[in-house]
Amino acid sequence: MEPHMLEPNTNRGGTGGRGAQDGAAALARYEKRQRERVLSREKRKKQYRLIGSLLFAIAVLWGLGALVWSGYGTLKTAASREMAIMRLKDAIEDRDVAALQAMLRVTEETVLINEKTLAPLFAYFDRHPEAYERLDREFARQRKGGHVYIKGLTSHPPVFTIHVFEDRYVFEPTLYFLHVRVDDPEASLVVNGVKTEERATKDPFVKKMGPYLPGAYAVTVVHSNGKKKTVRVELFGGARVHEVDVMK
Repeated sequence: MEPHMLEPNTNRGGTGGRGAQDGAAALARYEKRQRERVLSREKRKKQYRLIGSLLFAIAVLWGLGALVWSGYGTLKTAASREMAIMRLKDAIEDRDVAALQAMLRVTEETVLINEKTLAPLFAYFDRHPEAYERLDREFARQRKGGHVYIKGLTSHPPVFTIHVFEDRYVFEPTLYFLHVRVDDPEASLVVNGVKTEERATKDPFVKKMGPYLPGAYAVTVVHSNGKKKTVRVELFGGARVHEVDVMK
């Protein structure tokens, strides 16, 4: 997990020159993300063409007869898997909620897949276009089968686990929990602008929340005296439980 970024409540002034420099830096970051996004989409287009050629080759092999049936099945499975992965990435980039509802499978009944719960995932990819490459590496490791992921709060599963469900490929997102350490046990917590019902732990200064889909979240602690403090949290990989300390 990336380091948390604290957001103080005070507003800082600056000179006109400093403001211009900040604006130029923000524009440069935006242009960089746009270039990365275009390159990522172009890469997927090439992969689509490659898979199209592969499917054509499959059709040719199929026409040769039963001697190549085994190879046909292997190629078809590989092509279907890669096509499903590219559709997942396209749906995330296009913010296609309906497509993701069909592709994502969550076993936790309390977690819904809708526009609101997917917004943090979209926000994370907007900030980190390179995350598509990370997904490619994770899916490659899953294909090799060299890693065993144990479902536990201390395990480090992939962000999305691909598997077959009812004769089609689906993706199971990792569900994360937050353990937020506060200096006021009476404080309330707001996640992405929504007041959250936290669960108590053995430590009265640690509040448990979740589960959450992968994505970028803003956790705001509202103290009993009305004072607020916000921490940015990115749930994308790592252990299922993320420790958040808002006392720093």
